[in-house]
Amino acid sequence: MGLIGPIECQTIDEMRTVMDTNFFGLVRLLKEILPDMKKKKSGHIVIISSVMGIQGILFNDVYAASKFAVEGFCESLAIQALKFKLQLSLIEPGPVITEFEKKVFEDGMKMDLSAADEETADMFTNIYLKNYKQIFQSLGQSAEDIAEHTVKIILAENPPFRHQTNTLYTPMTTLKYADPNGDLPIDTFYKMVFQHDKIFSASLNFIKLLRWRSRKSFDLGNPSQ
Repeated sequence: MGLIGPIECQTIDEMRTVMDTNFFGLVRLLKEILPDMKKKKSGHIVIISSVMGIQGILFNDVYAASKFAVEGFCESLAIQALKFKLQLSLIEPGPVITEFEKKVFEDGMKMDLSAADEETADMFTNIYLKNYKQIFQSLGQSAEDIAEHTVKIILAENPPFRHQTNTLYTPMTTLKYADPNGDLPIDTFYKMVFQHDKIFSASLNFIKLLRWRSRKSFDLGNPSQ
C-alpha cells in the first residue's frame, strides 16, 4: 500500500494502515509458516521489499518506513533462519509501472494540502508530483520484469539475501554505504531536487532515450520477438 505527500496532511490512521499492510501483513504470514519450516529445516522465503527500504525518498516518509521495517525485520530473522537451514531473500525493486503506481499518483493529486505550509505544499505539487511520471517513465520497470527477477532468485542455487532489480537505481542506494555518517545520500538527493533540478530532469530524459534506443535496437535485431 502506497502513501505519498506531506505528513501534516496524512492521518495517523492512514499511516497505521500502510504499516499494517506492508509490514504486519508480512509478519502475520511469517508467523504462520515459520514453525513448520523450522521443523523441516528446509525452505526459501522470498519477500518483495523495495529500494525505499534502503533509501528514503522525498514525500514517501511512511511508505519508506514500512519498507525499512521489512528490511530490518528480515535482516534480524535471517540470522536465526540460518540455524534452521532456511534462506531469506529480499527482492528490492525501484519504480514499477503498474496500476498501483497510477493510484498512488492520483491519490496524491487529490490530497488536501490545507494543513501544510505554502512552501511544503508547493514543493509537493510543483516538484514531486511534477516529476513523478517522468521518474517512472525513465527508471520504471514492468511487473513482468520484477516477476522474472523473482523467479531467478527462487531458482538460484545460492540465492542472495538482497537483490535489486533495477541497475539504474543501484548507484543511488550505494551512496548510503559509501558514507558511514549518512550525510552523502541526503545531501546528494537534496542537491538533485532543489539545486540541480534541470540537470536531474535532463538526465532522466537521457536515460529514457537510451532505454528506448536499446529496446528498439533489440527488437530490430530479433524480428521474431
